[in-house]
Amino acid sequence: MSQGIAVSLTKEQQALVERLVRSGRFDGTNDVVATGLKLLEERERQAAEFVSGLEAQIGQGLGSGDATPMETAETLVATFRQRR
Repeated sequence: MSQGIAVSLTKEQQALVERLVRSGRFDGTNDVVATGLKLLEERERQAAEFVSGLEAQIGQGLGSGDATPMETAETLVATFRQRR
């Protein structure tokens, strides 16, 4: 048997839960909270994948060799204007 956890909701949060249950889309408060937690879990998974991807790209960049100087924005604009 699962052990319950008590949570405190703001008036706005409580009104949202009640509105969602009244809409018929949810069976009750537990259903609303469970759905919210599933969405939060998915968002956390996506965030972890995003960070992991960034770390991989950083690793690729660092492993690609020494940094090389870049042209300044002014130089790029001047070159573009000369080619027009």
